Amino acid sequence: MTARAGAGTVFLRALKAELAHLGRDRWDQFLLFGMPLILLAVIAAMLFQGVLRGVPVAVVDQDHSAFSRAAIRNMEASPGLRVVAAPTDLEAAWPLMRSGRIYSLAYIPKGASRDALRKPEAVIVYYNGAFQTVGSLAASAQTTALTAAALPLISDRAHAAGVPAARLSPPAIQVTVLGNPQTSFELFLGGLIAPGVLHLLTACGAVMAMGRELKGGSLTDWSARMEGRTAAAILGKLIPYVVVFTLWGALWIAWLCGWRGWGVEGDMTVLLTGVFALAAATAAISALLVVLTGDLDVSFSATAIYAGSAIAFSNGTLPLTHGPAFARIWSAALPYTHYLKLQNEQMVLGSSLMTSVGPLLTLLAVALGAFALAVPLAKRRAGRAPKANALSFPLPAASLPGAFVATFKGILGNRPVSSLLLLAVVAYAFYYPLAYVGQTATRLPVAVVDQDRSPLSRRLIEALEATRAIEPATVAASPAEAERLLRDGQVDGVIHIPDHFEASLFSGAPRGVGIYLNGAYLVRATSIGKALGGAAASVAGHALASVENATRLAERLPSVVQRPLYNTTEGYGSYAVPAVSSIILQQTLLLGAAVLAGIRRETGARPLRLRGFLGLWGALTLIGVLGSLFYFGFVFWFQDYPRMGEPLGLLIAAPLFAAATAGLGLMLGSLFDRHERVMQILVGTSVPLFFLGGAAWPLFMMPQPLAWAAHLSPATSAIQAFVKLNAAGARLSEVAPELLTLAVLAVLFGLGAAWRLCARSEGEARPAQ
Repeated sequence: MTARAGAGTVFLRALKAELAHLGRDRWDQFLLFGMPLILLAVIAAMLFQGVLRGVPVAVVDQDHSAFSRAAIRNMEASPGLRVVAAPTDLEAAWPLMRSGRIYSLAYIPKGASRDALRKPEAVIVYYNGAFQTVGSLAASAQTTALTAAALPLISDRAHAAGVPAARLSPPAIQVTVLGNPQTSFELFLGGLIAPGVLHLLTACGAVMAMGRELKGGSLTDWSARMEGRTAAAILGKLIPYVVVFTLWGALWIAWLCGWRGWGVEGDMTVLLTGVFALAAATAAISALLVVLTGDLDVSFSATAIYAGSAIAFSNGTLPLTHGPAFARIWSAALPYTHYLKLQNEQMVLGSSLMTSVGPLLTLLAVALGAFALAVPLAKRRAGRAPKANALSFPLPAASLPGAFVATFKGILGNRPVSSLLLLAVVAYAFYYPLAYVGQTATRLPVAVVDQDRSPLSRRLIEALEATRAIEPATVAASPAEAERLLRDGQVDGVIHIPDHFEASLFSGAPRGVGIYLNGAYLVRATSIGKALGGAAASVAGHALASVENATRLAERLPSVVQRPLYNTTEGYGSYAVPAVSSIILQQTLLLGAAVLAGIRRETGARPLRLRGFLGLWGALTLIGVLGSLFYFGFVFWFQDYPRMGEPLGLLIAAPLFAAATAGLGLMLGSLFDRHERVMQILVGTSVPLFFLGGAAWPLFMMPQPLAWAAHLSPATSAIQAFVKLNAAGARLSEVAPELLTLAVLAVLFGLGAAWRLCARSEGEARPAQ
């Protein structure tokens, strides 16, 4: 009778066995080293410029005055803008906006300055709210240029009204963004996307590592090899994935904070410990999912749901503070939420160490808790008898109608495929939008430093309380105390009213109002900045109106108004979800088609004839079209998102998109040795592919080769086309480039899939080892 091996011996045995497997398995090697390198390089290149520059805008100048000419000169001098068109009227400008050739439009009506004494007219800046990030920033830059051009009018009009110009000077509003003073999207999005992608890759790697030991839903063979030392065996198996992806996380921090120069404001040790804790928690959850479900496909689906949507529910974009209960609870349950909080505190804000203890301990508790649950469940699964695996997807090789009908039958009888092509499409339609139900940031806590304590400062605080976006939650004694509250995450913004503020305003030399924002969360910072700045300007304007003749003078000056188009409520969900829907539709169809092709290769199915392939491709295309119509018709109506602006265009774009995606999925799926590889390798591409679609970060800001390569993903053209068609009601001619690209991709990927599924020799098909 041989002695049972000790836990340390089994740990080393499991570790050596996993390393030996990784040394010979090319797909696992690619997941560990190839995919992180490719995806991180794409993210780094995509965000390299960091700050928006040269956003295309237009000006409709019907005033032709010194004011309008000065405004246009200011726009042309602004590094953030590029004036690309000067339409004669608004009717000529709308096609430019609908087609995406411009993101913002300044309309200067006739008489805006010359006739202001008799008939004041508003100067209007329209911007594309369907592409909110770029559109709103371009509109702000145009508004700044227009306002600056109007300032010289003050002295002329003041002299005519008999009011000293100095008496009308508004207070300066000094905005300071802590941790990200340049408001760089490289730091904001790079810190948000890259760790989320590594989190998803870690989960996929660990799921495959544990799932590889399943035989018919049982772990009997593996447990016998490990002599029943389940805890040590699971630990030894998962350690390589935790270590490798911790190193990738550290490498990304070195790139972003070291090479790119953003620096680490807080404690590097705590930050790196957080990276390790996230990887450990992710791996432990993956092991738990496998031993809980006993099914590799179900485990991957669950991973795609919780890790694939982690960024949306992380509070990194739209805060969930006042969102639905499910979204808040789900966000708190996800490990990535706590890691992102810790990362922003230590990398961007320089928070105190005690502030980050909570999220770090939460991550470690998740890792230990998931591991502790996985061990007894693995022991139970080791005692179960394996079940027979009846995986197959037969199709008539040479019949188009036969293959078309058999595809639907096969999907309904094949859970790995049906869960992606049918269930996931429906589930994501209602699951993902829950992160954005709130639409706008509301009641965000801010601190007020009132060193003036005057009637004017009290009116300003009352104006802040009346806004929907912010809530003055704390009165700080000094700017230093308020900054500490902001860095430690107790408030999201600070407004500093200096002493003698009211007196200086009426003396003609107003002291500036200080606004401090959290640079780690640019979406909420933008919302708070607008609310704080608007309230301060409004209160000061009413105060100046009490000056003799000032009210009459102010009415005669041209005013600038911003108006969002196609997303009139400026809802974040109405901007994000329609764009993300194209990625959801692409990835569910692509993964489903790839799994189908992977099953056929794995089970040694014979190659199709061309007619059989066309039947398969046609059936998948039809499923993709129905999914698109389900989203753009019912789901967008149910969620009240912009929809069906140009139905004819949608009916043309949807089949092209579905055909290209189905062809790509079939082509890629034929490359894998087993169908589970599809989820393992391709799930992690979803987030980068969305950002390469140009909705959150525009394509013209990316290196040209990367922007060209981005169009190899059907979703890139689909995001642009579907958003324009649904929200802006774009005409067919205005989305012709996107439709042409989708048509070319459909032909190319269809030919590639036909070559792989029809011309491939039967000897290449082999069962998985």
